[in-house]
Amino acid sequence: MTGNDDSGLLELFSDYLTFEKRLSSKTKDAYVEEASVLLSWCNEEKKDVSFLLFSDLDAFLVFRKEKGKLEERTISKILSALRCFFNFLIKEGIRKDNPVLSVDRPKTRLYLPRTLSRQEVEEILEEFRDDGDVLMMRDYTIFELIYSSGMRISELVNLDVDSFSREESFIRVVGKRNKERVVFIGEIAERAVINYIDFVRPLLLNKKKMKEKALFLNRRGERLTRQAVHKRFHERVEKLGLDATVHTLRHSFATHMIENGADIRSIQEMLGHSDVKTTQIYTHLDTKELLDSYDRFASLLKLSGDDDVSK
Repeated sequence: MTGNDDSGLLELFSDYLTFEKRLSSKTKDAYVEEASVLLSWCNEEKKDVSFLLFSDLDAFLVFRKEKGKLEERTISKILSALRCFFNFLIKEGIRKDNPVLSVDRPKTRLYLPRTLSRQEVEEILEEFRDDGDVLMMRDYTIFELIYSSGMRISELVNLDVDSFSREESFIRVVGKRNKERVVFIGEIAERAVINYIDFVRPLLLNKKKMKEKALFLNRRGERLTRQAVHKRFHERVEKLGLDATVHTLRHSFATHMIENGADIRSIQEMLGHSDVKTTQIYTHLDTKELLDSYDRFASLLKLSGDDDVSK
């Protein structure tokens, strides 16, 4: 295939991922990018993607590894993208088989997301408690709400004023693939949201855009963007010297819920996970904390000269 042919093929692949597979924009872009890298490699190696063999894919993965150190999880993502791409080629009649099915997936290690302690969460929230700054009061509400509900940042910026129910103390959240769920929030977050709606948001409203439905507004009275929220968070957290992102608040919410005895199904519902296996990662986090505590306890006993930790 020529470069021009590749361009048209990638465009068709993008449409296939959007309209038939219904993948998120982020996943779609990642898959198209991997397909593009493969096609570029084929052109350099003078190979036709229509006739690539298992051995060719093996050579391609070696090429990808040489370009940069790849973790096992990254290789798995590459293979997922290519498996989908070759299924698309079969659908288009360009190939009759999917060579990726012959490639062994690396055994991925359990990935434990970074979480914050309750004290670290409190330190971060304290950074935004400033009753004299409208934007800081807005930001405090945002991060208190994320930590209290576990919602994604994309879900938060898409909230409208009427998403929040004062009477029932819940928020209607539209998650991935437009799936709606009801999320109940804690008393502190509830007070923060009510205070923001009653006293802070009116100060951010633009007189020319009084009909704006967005719950969280920027200084121009328009819907706040994910990028702006990330930037505001990083500016403050960096000063504290903490390794955290906005998404870390979501992870911390789930982990602290597990530690407090919440059942996995309830957390799955609050996080908006379609598969409970995704939520179960937080049970591993809780177990890891228990093991770390046990190790610290055992070390103290050894220092005291008592090696029998079963006593």
